[in-house]
Amino acid sequence: MKRWEVKVDGANAGHVYADTADAARRAAHAAFKRVRPDQDPAGRLRVGREGEELESEAKEAQAVISQVYEGLRLLPGMEAPAEKLRNALLLIESSVARDSMEGVVGASRPRGGGGGDTELQEALQPLLDSKCVPSQVKARLKGLAEWVGLNTPEAERRKVEVKLFQALWESGLIDFRLDDEPTCELHKPGAFLVRRLVRAGDLRVERFDGVRNLDELREALAPFRVAAEQRWSFVRPREGPAGVTALRPLVLFGERVLQKARFMRGVSLDDEEAVALDQALFDVRERLALWNDGLGRLADPFLKDTQRQLFTRTEKRIHATRTHMANAVKEGGDVLPPATARRDLTKFVLDQIYRIEDALAHAPPDRSLRAAFGELVFKDVVFRSAGAYLSQRCGIQIDTEVVEGADTEGLVGRFKKEVGGPKPTRKSRRIHSVVVPCYLQDGTAIRPASVRVGDYA
Repeated sequence: MKRWEVKVDGANAGHVYADTADAARRAAHAAFKRVRPDQDPAGRLRVGREGEELESEAKEAQAVISQVYEGLRLLPGMEAPAEKLRNALLLIESSVARDSMEGVVGASRPRGGGGGDTELQEALQPLLDSKCVPSQVKARLKGLAEWVGLNTPEAERRKVEVKLFQALWESGLIDFRLDDEPTCELHKPGAFLVRRLVRAGDLRVERFDGVRNLDELREALAPFRVAAEQRWSFVRPREGPAGVTALRPLVLFGERVLQKARFMRGVSLDDEEAVALDQALFDVRERLALWNDGLGRLADPFLKDTQRQLFTRTEKRIHATRTHMANAVKEGGDVLPPATARRDLTKFVLDQIYRIEDALAHAPPDRSLRAAFGELVFKDVVFRSAGAYLSQRCGIQIDTEVVEGADTEGLVGRFKKEVGGPKPTRKSRRIHSVVVPCYLQDGTAIRPASVRVGDYA
């Protein structure tokens, strides 16, 4: 590894580290774009013609770190010290790596140029752009991604991709359903890595396609010992073994079970109304569990205790109702709650889901988690499970005209302004978020929506 002097507008701007002059130029341009993303380095940046061979990369790293400390102590900004710290990290890792690579500093963000794995860097960009992803996670992802250069050996590349996957898994940034094409932007980087690791044979995902009943499930699971967990839900009676539906796949890293498969086991019940209610509640429960196990961990630090209780109260009401129904089946009692109880429970669940989305629209520093909740929970609960149940079984619909972005001028009598919570930065007639929805029956509003109106920062 060599040290190359860099000048900007003729003034000394520090050094970059690379094996060749071309790699050094790429590294310098990438560093310039990271420090000054709004400026063009063309014609302003010069790299020395001769690089100085380092006697010891470890000693050089120690010297750079020392400069960082001085910079942090003396400089009002942190851009330049952060750049030196990046160099130090790369040097230290290079000194212990088996294989060296050309121009590791140059493997930067795709928008800044450089010679790294552009496809990998672009895949990670949604996480690097999100203000909701912890800074230490971003630093880990950046540090690992920048190891992958043009000449990185395949074995070393795979090691880095495994570490990236582990970093996402541990942070809750992997969709535990491991969808090939997730709609949630924060899950797309994980899906990209899963595809690569599966192709390379490092990761194995068993989805048990074609398994439809309990006997087939037992046979399919036989090679994996204890590698599955079950949930239950009422279903209409059927012939043969109990039906099963895959909820999450089995994930194996080598021989180690990273995630057990999760299945829904159908419990036969000859009561169409009870089955419809339970399946709607089960869907809400599983979607909230998916959120809480994954991206909910990122959202939790931004929420207040009262907002966290929205999840807890919803889960408790669902659990209590489903437990009562299950016990009634065993004891021969009335399985189906009264019509008013079913209606009120479904409206309560929908209100809570709306309130959670409203909280995520304001509490986190950007709307990436709110968008993720919309894709993973809100849309399906409102339009497919609980919302559909309320409409089909109770004759009550959600007013789909009282929505985010709507003009309140034509919605008289169908909304009221939310009193508590954040205040708008500028007045307008535009609905910023819906706290609880407007309910319609026979086309008439039976309860107005509670909304936040105006422009919010």
